[in-house]
Amino acid sequence: MRTDILEKAEQQMMAGGYENLNFGTIAKELETTRANLHYHFKNKESLAIEVTKNYGHTHYNAFSQLLEGFNGNFFGAIEASEQFFWQQAKDCGSTGICVCTQMATEPNLPPALREMASEFYRMFEDLHMKMIQAAIDNGEIRKDIDVKREATRAHIIIMGIMTCGQHIGSLDQAQKELSGYLMDWAISLK
Repeated sequence: MRTDILEKAEQQMMAGGYENLNFGTIAKELETTRANLHYHFKNKESLAIEVTKNYGHTHYNAFSQLLEGFNGNFFGAIEASEQFFWQQAKDCGSTGICVCTQMATEPNLPPALREMASEFYRMFEDLHMKMIQAAIDNGEIRKDIDVKREATRAHIIIMGIMTCGQHIGSLDQAQKELSGYLMDWAISLK
């Protein structure tokens, strides 16, 4: 039951962040009672924390493993990153694939969730920084690059693609229109 609750809660949060999380809707979809949900999760915040923690670690670990497979091949890692992003979007049916991003703009987000979302952002930025530094060290890109700034630029491009993709009619059309920007950024670092 706990796993089912977490799955439904993740779907809700991906669709509309913390504000969209609703015990009544989850109970109805799982054909159980709200009391049963509260047996597993004290309140909305504790459920959201668990969803965010699971989601963040799962995606961080998957992305980290993907990048490790391209150690020494910066441009291959960038291409694989973009494919990873589009596959995630297809798996969930939207480019709004990041629970943390959904929550980041919510004014009434509990502080523990805001900090957790920020921490995952920093973890992904650190992955980008390591990848960029390795590419500099391997001679794949210029040595005069500000690693932190470029990691931030990469993250901005990814977030921009996610946001723009939500305004395009279909995922296939979004992928057609928005693919390649991350690689364009990477090539600019040569």
